[in-house]
Amino acid sequence: MPWNSRWVLKNFRRKLTRTIDDIDEERLAHRSSDLGVTRISDAPTRTPIVIGGEIQGLQVVPRAGSPSLEVTIGDGSGRAVAVFTGRRRLAGVDCGRRILIEGVGRTERGRILVVNPSYTIVE
Repeated sequence: MPWNSRWVLKNFRRKLTRTIDDIDEERLAHRSSDLGVTRISDAPTRTPIVIGGEIQGLQVVPRAGSPSLEVTIGDGSGRAVAVFTGRRRLAGVDCGRRILIEGVGRTERGRILVVNPSYTIVE
């Protein structure tokens, strides 16, 4: 078998063994590449950051006696959570939409957390 045939066969097998998570991360990375912002996995903590990605989840969580909206954002390299205190929902913020988040990030439970960031809905 010539070298090219082995390479094709190897890559074909690799494509067959990819998980759904791998495929989803690849899709998110491709979809977020045109935003021109810091990747979530590369975002520094305790400094102003601009990150972007697709909204993957919304959850209302009680914090200090008042509701807080937690928005989970993924860009294929990782996930971040934007917390909007005192809010149950934000107009236009729905799963599947792309969003830019600007604020100061910190690490909490192995994820980037940005409290009360400014946001821009991209699509």
